[in-house]
This record gives sequence, structure tokens and C-alpha cells, in this order.
Amino acid sequence: MKVFLDTNILLDITNNRESSQQARLIYLLGTKKAISLYASYLTFANLNYILRDRPRSERYQILRTLRKGLDVLPCMTQQLDTALAHPDVRDFEDLLQYQCAVAGGCDVIVTNNPRDYREFCKIPYMSSRDFLLTYFSNS
Repeated sequence: MKVFLDTNILLDITNNRESSQQARLIYLLGTKKAISLYASYLTFANLNYILRDRPRSERYQILRTLRKGLDVLPCMTQQLDTALAHPDVRDFEDLLQYQCAVAGGCDVIVTNNPRDYREFCKIPYMSSRDFLLTYFSNS
């Protein structure tokens, strides 16, 4: 299964947010090769910016560590052009993430802001908790 992780899932891991336990478990499943994890190139730029109050060496170590557990999808011109063709969508960044997930052939998007994907997403999307309950509750 190809699982696309939205930026907020990786932020849950790095910032010990409310859903960090579920996010860490999903990440662990990826490192154990039970699933294949993906994120967009854009995610790493977003994370670096969001974590900018931390020392650069710490930020880079976090990014390197996260990178080891997942494959990175490029953000290509076609995905950008497709997103730009939908000016009515409220969250442009999530639309770009979605375009990367689709182009990468991902089966599901894991996000802890599923409402942001509701208006445009045509592949399954769910919270980290729902993902674990749906696919791993009997494991």
C-alpha cells in the first residue's frame, strides 16, 4: 500500500502534537516495510519553514531522519498547472499535496486535517487514527 503523509502528520511526529502517537506508529509501519510511505518535496520545505525557530542543525537532523523512512515525490509542472486550474479550492497547499499523491500513484492520504481534502480529493483520505483503525486494527 502506498500511503501519502500530509505535512501535518510529520509535524505531529516532530512536535509531539495530539496525534503524535498514531503518526509515529504509521511512520514505524513504513520503516518496517508494512506499508510504503510517501511525502512531497514541498513537505520538506514546509517543515523547514515551520520549524525555523529551532537551530538549523536540529532542523536538518529532523528532516534527514524523516527522509529515511519515506520516499519523496516531486512537485512537477503538471501538478502545479492542475492545481492552478482550480482557483475555487480554499487550501492551495493541500491541493498541491493531493496532486503529488495522485501523480505518485498513492492509494490513500493520511492527514489530520481531512476536511481540507474534502472538496477535491478523489482517493481515500483519513486521519492517522482512522487509517490505523481501518487497515491495522486486527494486526
